[in-house]
Amino acid sequence: MMLNTTLIDDLVDFLNEALKEMRLPTKDENIEKAPTVYDGYLPPKKNSSRRGDETEQEDYPFVIVRYLGEEDQQHKENVTTLKLVIGTYSRDEQHGWRDTLNVMNRIKISLGKKRVVGAASITGTISMALFEEQMKPMWHGVMEVQFNLPQVAWEWSVLDDD
Repeated sequence: MMLNTTLIDDLVDFLNEALKEMRLPTKDENIEKAPTVYDGYLPPKKNSSRRGDETEQEDYPFVIVRYLGEEDQQHKENVTTLKLVIGTYSRDEQHGWRDTLNVMNRIKISLGKKRVVGAASITGTISMALFEEQMKPMWHGVMEVQFNLPQVAWEWSVLDDD
């Protein structure tokens, strides 16, 4: 039973739906689009010459859903922590950060209304922060969201000596 991977897939689908109406700037001044939501990492570039290339401007705007870890207190609760990395593109040196914050606000409000994603429920803890150093015109923020996953039912009969 892969509950944490299912949660990530469900959250990607939920966020794509929640953000689809947003229109944010891209590198091309004539194109605005909703953030694309990915699981884990941005997809590799087809013509990338070396590993570890920096995020390219064509990728913006985006949201990445990343697994951070979980704490399973047997017979109590299983809390999984996910990180959301948000990237937007704006040539506005003074207010470009607002697009990133607007995406994070939309996510927070959408999750607050939904409260359940797939089989998981939000613990109520959502943290948000903008990066102190920004790679203008690319702007970044990060969110952490905790979910309670259903408990895994363990089969102990194999270990019993009775």
